[in-house]
Amino acid sequence: MAINHIADSKNSGKPDQVRQIFTFFVEDMMFGLDVENVLMLGQEVNDIQRLPIEERGFCGVTKFQGTVVPVLDFAHRIGIQSGIDAKTALLDILTENENDHVEWMNALEAAIKNGTAFTKALSANDCAFGKWYNKFETRDETLTELLLAFAEPHQALHALADKLLTMRDSDEQEEALKLLSAERSTTLRRLRALFARARDQIQGGMRQVLLFVTLDGKAPRYALLIDEINDVMNFTPADFQSSKGGALSLFSKIENVIDGIYTRENEADCLYFDINKMTDIDQLMAKVS
Repeated sequence: MAINHIADSKNSGKPDQVRQIFTFFVEDMMFGLDVENVLMLGQEVNDIQRLPIEERGFCGVTKFQGTVVPVLDFAHRIGIQSGIDAKTALLDILTENENDHVEWMNALEAAIKNGTAFTKALSANDCAFGKWYNKFETRDETLTELLLAFAEPHQALHALADKLLTMRDSDEQEEALKLLSAERSTTLRRLRALFARARDQIQGGMRQVLLFVTLDGKAPRYALLIDEINDVMNFTPADFQSSKGGALSLFSKIENVIDGIYTRENEADCLYFDINKMTDIDQLMAKVS
């Protein structure tokens, strides 16, 4: 898939001091490289041929117009969690918390039937999901909307405990169990449907893209596996802070790959990387051969 908007932006007639940066996200971090170093975007991730080569972030090889091109997972190459990693962990969190609320209902039923103490969280804010829910943020607007819908049924579910345990202690055990059964097929069912929809939304976004980088605008140097394309952005020298000075110089991982950071007020910072620092391509190609 060619990126025509990049080709157009190269000829936009901007002053020389404006640097055009192709940007993409890894979770909440924005990265960028010179637009002239972007050859093409591809979606043929399943065509990557795996090879038994030990190199951090190396995924295998793909072909670009008949040329074998090494593929690097960008996030793993620089030693950070990829978007796919984060989404996989998020799926696990949602599944675990859904199961926790099924167990919560089972424990409440047992406490009503047996007259035993109920030891699960009474408040929606005190359970593991509630604590996670109150802190979690995402740039996925659809997922944000879905998560907002959790609040009412989640709070309603937890409010059952005090109500039903009070009924039990007032010799209304049978009525409490009937109400619990009704809430299991309504409130809990609704909550579980939201968990399923949230997982579907996350899984739908678990797609990666191949970014073919170039030095001459014709031949691919290598391809990067990235998660979320952003846009071509214009920056000036005044927006740039080198990684060789200031706070960024304290982080060796950043200094080894990142040349610096483009930063502007009210915008996400852009970590600008040097494609030549990503790997020793000649050495990698020798391994591939």
